[in-house]
Amino acid sequence: MTSHPVIDRIRSVRHEWLGAVWALALAPCVAHADVQLYGRLNLSIEHRACAACVPIEVADNASRIGLLETEQVTPSIRAGVHLEKGFDGTTGQSYGQGFDRGAELFIGTDNVKLSAGRFGSTAYLGVTDVVSLHNHDTGISGDALFAHVEPLERKVGVTVTAGPWTGQMVAWQPDPLSDAKGGKAVFVAYASSNVSSAVSIGWDDRRYEHSARVIWQGSTVQLAAYVQRDRDVYGEGLRNLARVAIAWNVGRSELHVNVARAGAYSTGREGQGGARQWTIGYNFNLSQRTKVYVLTTAVLDDGRLYGTRRAQAVGLRHNF
Repeated sequence: MTSHPVIDRIRSVRHEWLGAVWALALAPCVAHADVQLYGRLNLSIEHRACAACVPIEVADNASRIGLLETEQVTPSIRAGVHLEKGFDGTTGQSYGQGFDRGAELFIGTDNVKLSAGRFGSTAYLGVTDVVSLHNHDTGISGDALFAHVEPLERKVGVTVTAGPWTGQMVAWQPDPLSDAKGGKAVFVAYASSNVSSAVSIGWDDRRYEHSARVIWQGSTVQLAAYVQRDRDVYGEGLRNLARVAIAWNVGRSELHVNVARAGAYSTGREGQGGARQWTIGYNFNLSQRTKVYVLTTAVLDDGRLYGTRRAQAVGLRHNF
């Protein structure tokens, strides 16, 4: 194509005007709405030993995809939706119908947010997920002993943030497929430069859980622990549970040790004995979003509530 200074200048001005028109057309969307697509693919090759296990299996570890959209409806108020779907990364098939991991509608400010729909459990997100860090509490080494009372769905919640403090109050409707009534949960957390702690309480008409956790972050070492007391969640009666986790971070390497013990339920009924769980894992960070990992883990059940199993795994996890 023939080049001429005048023709080149006309083309340059035309491109500048076209760019300006597109910027003006998109300005309302950019200024008021923000859309984030995210997800995780986490697969491992596992050697398992349990009563009904496939000895060697390519397994999924809670792969997911999600969409978070927010709109600035006023200078101080935002509204939006949070949708999340779980899928089996080994087949690409969905785990459940619809957005099984979350379908949340919310509105609020920087300090107060009102949520409704299907969203994460306060006890899970605030206690178990942050203590079992070796594989983000997923897969064969996920926390098998914590007693969860709060469901994911049919909930309304209020989250309040004030400096280092975060509080959440949640209420849920009864499950139409069961005879259980609705329930409530309260979560309070505090975070400083190197220490964070939290307390969670959840209950319905038949069960409850009380738990507390603390995390200390050093330059290369992280210590985390929680304790829990529940009634009638896995078995009948009262039960105590404790878990401790240690992580060493050296360069791109992470070494994790995670141990827990659950006591027997107080009724002493046959098959409702205690249990132990332990995991030793090593992660290597290829980048900020991608890790390779190896782990060995076991659940040792003294009764029949949790199931005894052992496994070794090597995996790859990528966040996007």
